[in-house]
Amino acid sequence: MAYATLRYQMRGQAKYWGKPTTCTIVCRHGKWYASITVNVLEPALKPEILPVGAIGIDLGCTSALSITDGENHHQIDAPQFLRNAEHKIKKASKDKRRKRAPNRNKKIKAARRFKKAQSKISKLTRKVGNQRHNWVHQVAAEIISGNSFVATETLVVKNMTGKAKRGKRKKQKAGLNKSILDVGFGMLRASIKYKVEQIGGVFIEVPTRQVKPSQTCPQCGHQHKKTLDIRVHECGVCGYVQDRDIAAAEVMLYWAKGILPGLGTNRANAPLR
Repeated sequence: MAYATLRYQMRGQAKYWGKPTTCTIVCRHGKWYASITVNVLEPALKPEILPVGAIGIDLGCTSALSITDGENHHQIDAPQFLRNAEHKIKKASKDKRRKRAPNRNKKIKAARRFKKAQSKISKLTRKVGNQRHNWVHQVAAEIISGNSFVATETLVVKNMTGKAKRGKRKKQKAGLNKSILDVGFGMLRASIKYKVEQIGGVFIEVPTRQVKPSQTCPQCGHQHKKTLDIRVHECGVCGYVQDRDIAAAEVMLYWAKGILPGLGTNRANAPLR
């Protein structure tokens, strides 16, 4: 039996060099991918001089990231890739329902047009996923370009996107879940953490239940409960006024540095990852 050797050019450049150990070839949505595992010779490639910046990051749905270093603040809007493509996906799904679907019990095969409609839906959803994945890595790369100390809140996306209880505004909760997944909280946080640690920086997860960033004043440490519709932080004790998400990012940064006034300044039990 004769075997043919195929050579393909790799996209981009390899970050690490080493000895290849395994190669897994998969076909997804009609496209072939090769995943190669390499035994790395050097565990990490760290720059000679680390960026000196230290920032706090608050993740949200309207502003995907609210970033502050204590003096300068800026926000990155949510890209809304799924929202923008949602009408196309719904239209393609409606067209698919009009085609003959497969039925194993009745031994009915899927119509050719059904397969074509299914392929169209897969292409749209795959494009959304690729756009989000590319955006996440661009944002993470921009963050670590000038910062080696990042503090953000501990997030459990699975719990955040749970279904609403009976009679508890199901439509509103479903919309919130869709916005959370559209931003990609878990992917975004994991990418930032990976890139920060890759250059030898520090990534700190602030315990949300203990510190309560959105309810705490970054200037005096006073805690005041605010509902989600209140988007501006106004402290009744010291009079500090700031955007709610920026104030939460400041709280996380000050807490991670150990300079947050009042309660929540001790990070001895915080997970340093």
